[in-house]
Amino acid sequence: MSNPAGILLAAGMSSRFGSDKLLYELTIDGEYRPLIHHTLLSWFSLFDELTVVIRADTPQLRQTVLDLASTQHKKINLIECQNAALGMGHSLSAAIKANLLASGWIIGLADMPLIPDAVLNQVYQHVKSGVLITAPYFDGQRGHPVGFNRQYKDELLALEGDSGAKKLLQRDVEKIQKIDTDHQGVLMDIDCKQDVSRIEKAAD
Repeated sequence: MSNPAGILLAAGMSSRFGSDKLLYELTIDGEYRPLIHHTLLSWFSLFDELTVVIRADTPQLRQTVLDLASTQHKKINLIECQNAALGMGHSLSAAIKANLLASGWIIGLADMPLIPDAVLNQVYQHVKSGVLITAPYFDGQRGHPVGFNRQYKDELLALEGDSGAKKLLQRDVEKIQKIDTDHQGVLMDIDCKQDVSRIEKAAD
């Protein structure tokens, strides 16, 4: 059985942003890059191979992801989810289906570029050691990424709609191995343009 697989969900509609937010360029750690690049670079610190789920109608995003992977000498398993518009559950189940032999899955969101490398590694190590579910917590609030053991394979494959794995996490909250962190990046995503400056300030 292989190691845990890294999954990045990048198939959102960006409806509140007004354009594809993952292509929007912002400055983090002195680097001016598209949002998707910032997020990918963090995940590339741990994964040499990564599954990224996008919509079928985003060729520019597809190329942007592949270009960075090429320069970083990383392998991208790019999945175009035909049902992405129906909700995150469809994207997540498609990604699990593409990684059925993994010992577990580390699931993150492409619009969260401030996940600390140390937190991502802790989630990975917990899943690798056999923990059922694990996630970082900031100030008592669960953040991302979330790690699942392969025991959840069938339930993750059956996901649909827009709630993603939220119901599983609520049902099995007592099984979650918590990772306490003082970095609010585990909670910070970008939904609208006002969030950009908030992310950039938090990165300083």
